[in-house]
Amino acid sequence: MLENTIYKKRIERVLEYLVEKDCNFALITPSPTFQYLTGIQREMRERLIALVLQPEASPRIIAPAFEVTNLSNESWIKEFIPWAEDEDPYTVLAESIDTTKELVPGFDNSLPMGIYWSLEKALGPFSSAFSISPFVNEMRIVKSEEELDLMRKAGRIIADAVMKAFSFAKLGMTEIELKHIVTNEITQAGATPTFAAVQFGENSALPHHEGGIRELRRNDVVLMDCGCAVGGYNTDMTRVGVVGEPTDELETVYATVLNAEETAIDRIQDGLACGKADGIARKIIEEANYGDYFTHRLGHGIGLEVHEPPYLVRGNAMQLKTGMTHSVEPGIYLLDKFGIRIEDLVCVKEDEAEVLTYAPKDLFVIEVE
Repeated sequence: MLENTIYKKRIERVLEYLVEKDCNFALITPSPTFQYLTGIQREMRERLIALVLQPEASPRIIAPAFEVTNLSNESWIKEFIPWAEDEDPYTVLAESIDTTKELVPGFDNSLPMGIYWSLEKALGPFSSAFSISPFVNEMRIVKSEEELDLMRKAGRIIADAVMKAFSFAKLGMTEIELKHIVTNEITQAGATPTFAAVQFGENSALPHHEGGIRELRRNDVVLMDCGCAVGGYNTDMTRVGVVGEPTDELETVYATVLNAEETAIDRIQDGLACGKADGIARKIIEEANYGDYFTHRLGHGIGLEVHEPPYLVRGNAMQLKTGMTHSVEPGIYLLDKFGIRIEDLVCVKEDEAEVLTYAPKDLFVIEVE
């Protein structure tokens, strides 16, 4: 968790927004928005847990009574609306909300429809309802130094884990076995593994391939796209190796992708449009006659979610701002042969981009006897 004062200031801004919208209350169930405001990382389950915000009232969390102690230990919020297992939580919540006025609630986009319907049934019909997500997302998209420090730590951990896995790679090892090395290293370093895509040979040409029992063979390309989280904040990095000496074709493709990635990073700065950032890398790959094989966007935002705004994709006119964090990950994918993607996480600065992932970018050569 971050310092309590950070969460308090975030909620103060949301409360001011609720006043502007003439909102009676906002209900935020477990989600990235919930985590952003409470510090609690939870999945949405069948029992109602939610942050309740009302103008001119302290923030509260409605939760099963037996969960209150745990939640109190995980958050700076200490006021709760407990409900017992034999109670209807929506009826309990309705008792704390003034239903004599027109009801104008605010919700996060991730709110399950079942909760919306149950709440409206308990409170009576809503005059109107609106999403607080655009407002909160605008807050989340620019990271503070405290958030960046957590992402830097995650970046160091993922770099160490991936490089350790490369050093342990051996002929006959499966994609899943190498993935387990990555996740074990992350866990031992005190971070939370979030994903680890390990792809051998022809599987590396499939950008979202799920690792399986494919065994490592001579001359295979090994692509590892892995991430972890520290304090809820994510990182994302891709590195590539080869078993034995690389072919001329592999070296050419690798050099092209590396040039595209490094050139894009060098030119990313405050004010650059997301679509133009994509175009910088794409032009280099197209000029090398591999344009048809770069099949996805250049990058995506990263923070409490692995994929969040901004999205560096053709046609996106959004301008990058200082404090935004996103991936830079051009790729070339030659079906049935191999794929190359090199990915780093960066933070936009006024005149440059700070790289938040720290592993070497050289093609890792896995030695075989």
